Amino acid sequence: MPQLDTSTFPSQLFWLVACFLALYFILSFIALPKITRVLEKREEAIASQINKASTYREQAEDLLADYEKTLAEARETAHQHAKTIASATTAEIGHKQKEFQDKLKDRLHLAEQDLYRSRIEASKEIQSIATEVANAVLTKLTGRAYSPNKLLETRKDT
Repeated sequence: MPQLDTSTFPSQLFWLVACFLALYFILSFIALPKITRVLEKREEAIASQINKASTYREQAEDLLADYEKTLAEARETAHQHAKTIASATTAEIGHKQKEFQDKLKDRLHLAEQDLYRSRIEASKEIQSIATEVANAVLTKLTGRAYSPNKLLETRKDT
């Protein structure tokens, strides 16, 4: 094997050192700076994106807080409107009930008056009917007709 031939060691060592030095200079002055710049740009882009993401997250949190605050205010407003409407409705129902009760009282009073008038008229009619019935009974029993005034006087005496 030629690599193990000791007579070629100095030239192999020379080319080894020359290749390593050439590779070192190429890498250190050309490739590594480009790689370093790419890595720095990448790191800057990542940091920028992280900053943007954190800014967007903060904005989203602020928007969420505003949304929750607005939602709570809307709920409170709706609750207050519901209370107002309920109290207005309750007041209106109370007013309508009072009106209904007043009308019912008036109608009841009118009905009682009509009933009282009907009783008075009925008692007058009953008196005349009773007089006629008594006259008819007495006429059948005695065979003689009596005047209604005489029957009323007889009734008052007893």
